[in-house]
Amino acid sequence: MENSKTADIEILCVDDDIRMLNTIEDILINAGYAVTLAKSGEQALEYLSKGFEYRLILLDVDMPGMDGYQTLEEIRKINASKNTPIIFLTGMDGPDFQVRGYECGAADYITKPFVKSIFLAQIKNRITVSTTAADYDPMALEDLTKLLTSTELIVAKYIADGYSNVEIAERMHRKHGYIKHVSSTILSKTYMKTRADIRKYLKEGKK
Repeated sequence: MENSKTADIEILCVDDDIRMLNTIEDILINAGYAVTLAKSGEQALEYLSKGFEYRLILLDVDMPGMDGYQTLEEIRKINASKNTPIIFLTGMDGPDFQVRGYECGAADYITKPFVKSIFLAQIKNRITVSTTAADYDPMALEDLTKLLTSTELIVAKYIADGYSNVEIAERMHRKHGYIKHVSSTILSKTYMKTRADIRKYLKEGKK
């Protein structure tokens, strides 16, 4: 049954594996999301260049022609899509692949095969984070977007909302030590001293 809370949320899924696209489509539609499928990075860019906007993009990495990394780079050049959360969904496992994904600006990295319940929880988490942007000062958010990576920005938003590193790690399905490191990096990059400074800056701006 369609979930009224997700019915207006459209997700773009990009993968050259038709069976995987159909599987993802079934899962997301049954969860109430609207879904658009693209069989290549080029086709995804075609949709986006025509003005179609999505709340989230699921992107395979290993694709013929334009791979996921190249596709993400090109997506960020499209003004309407430069802040759209992008999750790499790929069979390319291993820390090196994941690190490269995050360095490219991916919001998350999900490996195949995945557990359906965890997959949907990660989707919901990314959409929830992206839709709370209205709670933050727009000028402050824009400044941090230029300064931080996508993952760091997500952590900064959680910090601004009062979550501890342990809680953030649980919500992002990451290890506590990793989130602790990201939090320290955020403070270092922004020259802020405490988590309270991050909250004040994002919520109140440079007043």
